[in-house]
Amino acid sequence: MAMWKQGLLVGIVLSTRAAAVPLDDACEGGCASASSSDELSMLAFNGRMMRIARDLSADPQDDDDPLSASGRCWTSGDSCSPNTCCKGVPFTVNKTFPCDSSSPDFAGCEVNNEKEIIAALLHAMTKAEKYRMLRGVGWTNGTFDTEPGYYVGNSGAHERFAIPNLNMQDNGNGFRTMSKELIPEVTGWPCALAISSSWSEEDTERWAVALGKEFRAKGANVILGPGVNVHRVARGGRNAEYNSGESPYLGARLTPPYVQGVQSEQVLAVMKHFIGNSQETNRNSVDSIIDERTLWEVYYPPFIAAVDAGVASAMCSYNKINGKHACGNSENLIKDLKGTMGFEGFVMSDWWALHSFAAEDGVDQEMPGTFTPSIEAFFTDKNLDTLSDAKIDDMTRRQLVMMLRYGLFENPVCQPPDCDQELYRAVATSPQHKQLNLRLATNAVTLLKNEAKVLPLSKKHSTKIALIGPACDAKQDVDRQLDDWMAGSYYNIGGSGRVIAGNVTTILAGVKAKCAEDGAGCVVQAYNGTDVKEALAFVKASAPSVVLICGGAMSTEGKDRDSLSVDNEDLLTGVAKGVADVPVVALTMVPAQTLMPWADDVHGALNVFLAGTYTGDAFASALFGDSNPSAKLPVTMPKSEADTILPCEGATCEYSEKLMVGFPAYQGKEVAFPFGHGLSYTTFTYSSLQAVVTASADGAVSGDLPSDCFATLVCISATVANKGSVSGVEVAQLYVEFPESAGEPPLLLKGFVRTQELPPGGEVKVTFPLYHSDLQVYAGRSEGWKSVDGLFKFYVGSSSRDIRLSGELELSDHEGPSPQWAP
Repeated sequence: MAMWKQGLLVGIVLSTRAAAVPLDDACEGGCASASSSDELSMLAFNGRMMRIARDLSADPQDDDDPLSASGRCWTSGDSCSPNTCCKGVPFTVNKTFPCDSSSPDFAGCEVNNEKEIIAALLHAMTKAEKYRMLRGVGWTNGTFDTEPGYYVGNSGAHERFAIPNLNMQDNGNGFRTMSKELIPEVTGWPCALAISSSWSEEDTERWAVALGKEFRAKGANVILGPGVNVHRVARGGRNAEYNSGESPYLGARLTPPYVQGVQSEQVLAVMKHFIGNSQETNRNSVDSIIDERTLWEVYYPPFIAAVDAGVASAMCSYNKINGKHACGNSENLIKDLKGTMGFEGFVMSDWWALHSFAAEDGVDQEMPGTFTPSIEAFFTDKNLDTLSDAKIDDMTRRQLVMMLRYGLFENPVCQPPDCDQELYRAVATSPQHKQLNLRLATNAVTLLKNEAKVLPLSKKHSTKIALIGPACDAKQDVDRQLDDWMAGSYYNIGGSGRVIAGNVTTILAGVKAKCAEDGAGCVVQAYNGTDVKEALAFVKASAPSVVLICGGAMSTEGKDRDSLSVDNEDLLTGVAKGVADVPVVALTMVPAQTLMPWADDVHGALNVFLAGTYTGDAFASALFGDSNPSAKLPVTMPKSEADTILPCEGATCEYSEKLMVGFPAYQGKEVAFPFGHGLSYTTFTYSSLQAVVTASADGAVSGDLPSDCFATLVCISATVANKGSVSGVEVAQLYVEFPESAGEPPLLLKGFVRTQELPPGGEVKVTFPLYHSDLQVYAGRSEGWKSVDGLFKFYVGSSSRDIRLSGELELSDHEGPSPQWAP
């Protein structure tokens, strides 16, 4: 038995909730100035100046010593001395500000930190200038059409103070391709759920940085993403856009690197859709009835993680939440988001999502700011004039804070309508982004089944491959998608989340390319029809050594999927059952949760969520073993649609399942493939389960403490070893069972580690830090988060249903004496 000690995870945002605050402190109307201390603002302000000066300086020694005696002035790049003032610039209202090498406590200039700059701006700006920041422009009134040279969202533009306009563009999956000429100019990335399949914070951040670069190159400084909603409805039309999958913990881990990556490129991130947006069916009117505990434990955590990561904006959703439209629900927007969570950014409406003038209810900006024949615009001069000066300043300040904090003043974007060059002609993609795109798609391929090690395939001349089904060579119908806003494909989602992938590699093309490589020679034949009898006859005539059956499904914004079946499901099931003498492998391209009735009849199965341009290359790499699959399902593949939650058809949608949503909803039910599942071409073993807990109430510890366990309540570790013959990557997962009295689902994901590539015989120690907040439950607004006494059980394994190690721990008052670990 091992005593447990306390620790802190270094370099990863793990917090999934903010500390609760008393209701009196929830900033019901005046949270605008609720930010960090003046000292912290000073540090952030001076730190940004130092970075700008280093960027402007041609002297490489400045990078080596940013606090050298010689400094630089913001924007001008002029030399300056520590603790001296630089000449004012328009957005400091021409007031002097500190040299970048000044000490953090230097305050001898007219404005010395973020707070003082913004106060000066607000004092100098007219009401009309502030109003321009609170509503959008660029759409033709009475229509759903943007004007030439404008982005999906546009606001601001203040030449007098050099305040940048906000050029907003869909979406969290990439730069939205609204016309044919845009398609080759941007990268056709995998969808967010595909990226989440890698369970990799590093991949997520790399992707996000690339997104930020492309948006900047196209003249946009706001990305309308990430979408972080936890999946409730398996048929959800936008599940492919939502990175959380079926776990609030997974979303809370993957959202921060996205936010930080995008915003590192001077592009503001917008977390969406807040809150209760679980279906597209009747999305403008459905009323999501969700109790407080379920909101805080299931649906809020990814948003809290985004707030903790410094996300600039939040987009409220179309639906109602507990009787009021989300874009106008002060309980959620003011008390919860701006109050308890401590959100400092601004709330924008989804496009035409307002049903009233909701400024006093927490909405800071109306988008797109125009009216249609059936939808009113609310943030008019007349309505804004009814607000106090303090309220207007509160709404404006939230934008200015984020613009200043993330460098939008440093690098202005084009001003619509003069954005034709950036929007329609600038090439934002690059060879590096294309290489990353291929890597992300390859990492997203999940090996669901590999009976008798049918995979990987050989490329030798003796290998004859028969591909069955139109999905194997599905073409990208660009014209259809541009003509129909809701149209999607097997490579990208439809609606505002659509990034039409250009020059798509189909599965057939990917397989043929591998067989044409030097030294290869496998033979490829394909049947593109849908008739089962014809397909079986084709297989018999071609005498292959393996049969690949391909399936695909599409989804879009604006409607939920009609079912969880792939197109031509009968073809896949018929061929899987009808071919008896050679192995059959299923390849599926789907938006999210999908039925796989052929699963028991095939020898192998690979799946990828809508994966963009390199879909066929990614499949082929996995099929032939050029890459060893390492992805894990962020959702459950159910056995029966009856086991899933269906979209609500009526006006009221009771979340009666409460906490039993996502993968916990399938506990005790047979599934095709469980949450967290994903196989490898090698074999991983788990051993040496250990744990460390706090030694005393004051946090004193003894003995050696793992570096990534400092300041935790419980820190669990295990050893993962590669016992196979090829190198591979494993995603080890930690699940926790709370004491029965807590009323929690049977198993909750509370940790995961994606290992480095392990060679045969290699091993690594994986560590799962657990904080007090990870083992607490929400007890209502008055009590907030509470610790639970009793027996906690901990499970480490390769999926939610492949548990390799377990242990338990009796906890009584989480601040008390150290309990003992019982493996």
